[in-house]
Amino acid sequence: MDKDKQTKIKLIECAKKEFIEKGYMKASLRSICREAGVTTGAMYFFFKDKEELFESIVAAPLMSLMNTIRAHFDQEKDFIGDVNSITALALKDDYVAASDILSVLFKYKEECLLLMNRAQGSKYEKIIDSLVEQIYEHYLLMYCRMKGYSSKKNITAEDKFIVHWMAHDQIDIFIHLLTHCKDEKEAGRQMKNMFNYMVGGWIATIRKDIIK
Repeated sequence: MDKDKQTKIKLIECAKKEFIEKGYMKASLRSICREAGVTTGAMYFFFKDKEELFESIVAAPLMSLMNTIRAHFDQEKDFIGDVNSITALALKDDYVAASDILSVLFKYKEECLLLMNRAQGSKYEKIIDSLVEQIYEHYLLMYCRMKGYSSKKNITAEDKFIVHWMAHDQIDIFIHLLTHCKDEKEAGRQMKNMFNYMVGGWIATIRKDIIK
């Protein structure tokens, strides 16, 4: 490995440590360079600014996560039918997809926690809101089909409110698992209960047959 590549790797390692400890806004390029054993000027040879340095840490994990989520969405787009047509096989497929997402989160645990908790001040500071909106749009489509609506025009403001909340809840579940479970295996066990909760909530909300 040549010297420049070694220097770049060292800078990224030290930057990751600094961002984890202090967050994006309070992280110091001077401290990162000192820890990496290079001058600030040398750092600018590799990265134009702090944001590009941060991006070098989180961009690839985020892309992996987004690709996994999109693959699940593409699979679900083929779903046709109301809530009564949901099969055990379809739910199993959903659980497998959730497990795939969980695997990505734990593979890049530090990077994902950086994005979720320490990205304020960077261009990624609203990444959770962005994920929620993407899930919300997909959930609206699924909600429409499961309700038997002919189009999204039939969806009421009340429908949109609960679907948006469920999108938030989905993201919160993954954040909770990533934050509080020591490893993917433990998170997988805990997710089974959360998955049952989400499925039950979806079905009860669409049927509206508990509290009317």
